[in-house]
Amino acid sequence: MNGATPTPYEPHAIERRRQAAWRERDAFKTPSLERQPHLYIKPSAPFTSGNVHMGHVRSYSIGDAYARFRRARGDSVLFAFGFDAFGLPAELGAIAGGESPSEWVKRCAEHMTGQLDRLGFSFDWERSFLSSDVVMYRWSQWLFLTLLDAGLVYRGTGTVDWCDNCQTTLASIQVEPGGTCWRCHGPVRLVELPQWYLRISAFLEENDRRLEELADGGKWDEVALASQRDVLGRVDGVELELTAARGDGALTVFTPYGDTLESARFVMMSPRHPDVERWASEAGVQEQLEQLRSGGWERSSREAETIPVIDSRRTLLVAGAAALPLLISPLVDARFGVTAVLGVPAEDRADEVIARRLGLDVDGADEGAAAGLPTRPAVRYRAADFTISRQRSWGTPIPIVYCDGCGVVPVPRERLPVKLPLDLHPTGTGNPLAEASEFVNTTCPNCGGPAHRETDTLDGHFDALWLWVPATVPPESREEPLEEILALPDLPYWLPSERLVAGSDSGNFVFDQRIATKALRDIGPLAFLTDGEPFAGCLFHEMVIRDGRKMSKHLGNVVDPDELVERYGADTVRLAVLYAASPQRSLNWSDSAVTRAHRFLTQVWEYSHMKLAQAEAAGQDGEHVQDTSEHLRLRLAKWSDTAVVKITEELEELEMHSAVRNVMRLFDRIKDFEKRVIARQGRLGPADQEALLEALTLLAQLLGPFAPHLAEELWIDLGSEEHSAQMPWPGVSSQVPA
Repeated sequence: MNGATPTPYEPHAIERRRQAAWRERDAFKTPSLERQPHLYIKPSAPFTSGNVHMGHVRSYSIGDAYARFRRARGDSVLFAFGFDAFGLPAELGAIAGGESPSEWVKRCAEHMTGQLDRLGFSFDWERSFLSSDVVMYRWSQWLFLTLLDAGLVYRGTGTVDWCDNCQTTLASIQVEPGGTCWRCHGPVRLVELPQWYLRISAFLEENDRRLEELADGGKWDEVALASQRDVLGRVDGVELELTAARGDGALTVFTPYGDTLESARFVMMSPRHPDVERWASEAGVQEQLEQLRSGGWERSSREAETIPVIDSRRTLLVAGAAALPLLISPLVDARFGVTAVLGVPAEDRADEVIARRLGLDVDGADEGAAAGLPTRPAVRYRAADFTISRQRSWGTPIPIVYCDGCGVVPVPRERLPVKLPLDLHPTGTGNPLAEASEFVNTTCPNCGGPAHRETDTLDGHFDALWLWVPATVPPESREEPLEEILALPDLPYWLPSERLVAGSDSGNFVFDQRIATKALRDIGPLAFLTDGEPFAGCLFHEMVIRDGRKMSKHLGNVVDPDELVERYGADTVRLAVLYAASPQRSLNWSDSAVTRAHRFLTQVWEYSHMKLAQAEAAGQDGEHVQDTSEHLRLRLAKWSDTAVVKITEELEELEMHSAVRNVMRLFDRIKDFEKRVIARQGRLGPADQEALLEALTLLAQLLGPFAPHLAEELWIDLGSEEHSAQMPWPGVSSQVPA
């Protein structure tokens, strides 16, 4: 290439310079409230697990590329970050490290922030937060009281995994295969304990109804929509009324098999059905129900073959003189929610197993069964109210006290936050918070007498209900009373989030965030979100796997992002995860994606600087070149325009995989242009040099969302002003004929 020496691609030096420049000009600070186009891009809030993994890199590379694209187009962008810091992962990490959870969380957050910063993600770090900070978890306490006042939080009994040896509840991930405790390896039972519940049932129908509108909006991808349908668990069928054989009442029952009612053999009711006490009134049945609730059963006994079934000794009349036995079992809840259902063994495998266990006929129709009874269309949802309290110490304290005289007393809002002691050291046995007398013992807010605090803490899932809101609050306003924060103009300005980008395992979180938004809309603080949706758009990307299996330390197939950044640079790692697969597909990690991305960036860097040096040298030799390549320049301009249009469309749809490949395709066409000109006239003329450098400048702009360090440095080297606050997004040339 005319003897020019390539300028070597040194990613670490480039990335240090660009990140220093971004910090100096505060490039990613959230803009003030203005009338120009604006949007809030919500990234997932990771657990403070200790290290960033490749799933994080994939997720934040997608969100960051979109944020940089929208800024380049001139939009005001809010792109901020928060840690989901409460809950079991932090508690287990602290136990393993022999330190307090607060120390563990602080150390992990600092380390993970450094990892993300080295990758060059354009978060507004001034708005970052830890959900375990006092100023943050008072949000959870305020939300708990607000929903309690509205009847959407209530006290009930809930099923939990319980280890008798450790005398503590366990999360599902602490239960080993075979139903044993992770710590002592003793047996684990399912028991009923008093719990606090979130009443999501009040909004299931609206969450269901809104899905069609979200699909029509075009900003929810099918993976995200499918996750919402899966969590909802909608079952269509019919319901009918059956009368008790003794003539003392009727029961509404549901079945998805409305056209085979004659095959019904029994009725099964959830033990949480609001009328279960009335139907379980026979001698001995109530005792069995109580034993089911409090005595527990083996955790492995969750399938139809072994799950407890209670015969209520009551029957329900159907056509003629036939009657169906009424059973009670938690098997109903997982399949249809809290309801009563017809058992139809001929249609349903689980019903067949139950019928055989009870010695009931499972074959053929029965003329005296439910055929001919009037039915009406009905819907049931598997999603149901769930427990939000945990018998653990590392979580948001529940703002409730118990007084012998006044009973259950909510802590007044003006006394929030109820602070969590930070010097607790959980061991995996019991609940250290319940043993902290200085926390437990208090006075009743009503009568002033002695009282004790609730020692359960809120599950981290409850904290997640509001984790999409704090980023919209200016840092200087975070200490204000929550009522004042919720009245800030920033919230209706930024909300709803224009796009959530998260992993495909986030469906439950998003579903319940949608529930909480509708509740706060009706209560008042979020009334401006009239449709009750926190996210106007949602992209759920699939996980990163290796050798066909999910990455995990246990399997020994983890890829360390730090090692990749150290070897290749941040731009290569980011480009590789975007190039390797579309967001809707699992990314089966291989080193070939990294080497391909690194080779491409090296070629772009070296080729661009070589062409720049050659253009400068050609401008000094004064040799005349006959211009015969205007049509090739027009073709290059057309190729460039096509790339701008396609990549713009793909970025708008968050199709990063396709966009990156179109950037690579444009680079190949730029090189092809040079070859065609040289083949035609021997060398590039001044107009050709200018067209080539213009195309390379445009290439740098298009590369900006994906490899931002190299792209911005190259854009500057090609003649742009370094002090510019933002590399702009290119437009289509008006000089190119259509």
